[in-house]
Amino acid sequence: MATALTGWRLPESVESQIEALTPRDRMLLVGLILFVVALGTGGFWYLLHHELQDKASRVRAAKDTYQHVAALETQYKEADARFSSQKDRLEQYSKQPVSAWVEDLANKHELGTLLSSVSEKGTEQVGDITQTRYTVEIKRAPQEALFRFLHDLETSGFPARVDTANFKIVTVHGKDKAMDLTLEILVLSLGQAQ
Repeated sequence: MATALTGWRLPESVESQIEALTPRDRMLLVGLILFVVALGTGGFWYLLHHELQDKASRVRAAKDTYQHVAALETQYKEADARFSSQKDRLEQYSKQPVSAWVEDLANKHELGTLLSSVSEKGTEQVGDITQTRYTVEIKRAPQEALFRFLHDLETSGFPARVDTANFKIVTVHGKDKAMDLTLEILVLSLGQAQ
């Protein structure tokens, strides 16, 4: 029996055994060989497919990780830019004393003579930032002027914020009403606490 491959032949002992088979047995042998080839091909395809799916899932995971890292990098750059601008803002006001800044605001709103004190209450160091608490007292001031003063204090750009504000209504000259104001403000600055 000749094989389909040219130049290659089955050994004569195998050929003689195949020729000795009945046509039914030959068909069973061919079916068995085709079944083994199909089973081997299917098994190889299954292993190859499983390996490709595993690699694809690792590629997807790496891509997701890369996208997450890229998003974090963008957030970091934005935060770093904000931090740099805030640091520049702190440096811009570092030479101006807090008491002078508060007095300038009070004078702007005609409260300079009513400003009774600006006193430092304590300092805390957080990294490179120094947080200093001040108490500001204004006595017997008109309400409208006080509210404008507070608005300017919060929106002036100076690195300070009001932590607490205590108002007390007082009577001046019989019927006129005024307010006493006690503020606790937090001022941020660069460098070590003194």
